[in-house]
Amino acid sequence: MKVIRDEDKKSNKYIMRFEVEKGKRDKYTEDESNVMIKRTTEDYNNLVVYMADGSKPRYSNIEENKVRLLGLRHHQFLKNKEKLKNLKDYKTIFNVVFGGIAGIIVGVTYMATSSITIILQCSAIAFVLAYTSALIVNKVINSKINDINKYALFFENEDIFKDVDLDDSNILERVKSKDKAIIAEIKQEKDKENEKIYFDNNSIDGLSLDALRKIKANIERENYLGLVRTDEETKGNIESKGKSYVKK
Repeated sequence: MKVIRDEDKKSNKYIMRFEVEKGKRDKYTEDESNVMIKRTTEDYNNLVVYMADGSKPRYSNIEENKVRLLGLRHHQFLKNKEKLKNLKDYKTIFNVVFGGIAGIIVGVTYMATSSITIILQCSAIAFVLAYTSALIVNKVINSKINDINKYALFFENEDIFKDVDLDDSNILERVKSKDKAIIAEIKQEKDKENEKIYFDNNSIDGLSLDALRKIKANIERENYLGLVRTDEETKGNIESKGKSYVKK
């Protein structure tokens, strides 16, 4: 979840994302001479929480903690959503200002009567600098707007996304390869944890707004058609015909 509000920058309370961290670590004990000696290894299973200030505190990988973190992220989204109108207004104002600057540069170039070569060179440099700045600013603003809209789409259709069947290739139709790769990672990690719900407000962090829109549209199409998939027929699951993909 991107940082939208200025007050959340460098915050040690703003949750960017969290993930499961598993592995083995050495376990040491002291001998009679107070020297630490490796005795054995032990497993660890933590939730690593990535905060806006760069800190990464670790907590127990238990359902209670996951539910708490997802709730906090939803609260963050509600605060971020309040800034959506301001971001859109700022983008409009900036583009108007840039358009005015570009117009002035063109006007000065057109009206110049002396040292035309120098005028043209300076105008070209000024225009390129202004255009580059506009691209950068618009990219940053659009990134924040899209992030807010992505989470808004998810929370408004949470039941749909919770029931998504990632084994159904129809659901990922027209989704870009980059997003499909991220979805494959989500499925792999969730399967390791034996979690049945693949999409939550943390796992979708790396997905694009476009991917969620297409997945939602594909699910709605499958619900409307209610047809048996080819893989279901192969497995003999004919009885699944007409099943609902969405909780009502």
